[in-house]
Amino acid sequence: MPPTTSPTIEVNGYALRVIRVLTGIDAGNFSAAVGVDRSYLNKLENGQKCRVSPSVFDALCRALSLKDRRALMADPHGSVEEGAA
Repeated sequence: MPPTTSPTIEVNGYALRVIRVLTGIDAGNFSAAVGVDRSYLNKLENGQKCRVSPSVFDALCRALSLKDRRALMADPHGSVEEGAA
């Protein structure tokens, strides 16, 4: 049986930063609203970390009041990943 892995969501860090800045939320308040360290948010926005848990993804979307969650996804159209078919 293959090992089980937790599902993660790949985030577009550039889009995350642009949307956050355009909504007028500073990084400190945003990271607190999401429930992550500011350094973690910085890594996401700079592309040093790109995969997040579903709960963090939900918190990001809620904190930005996003109606369309695909705005933060690295692959919003959900192309088939390697090995999945």
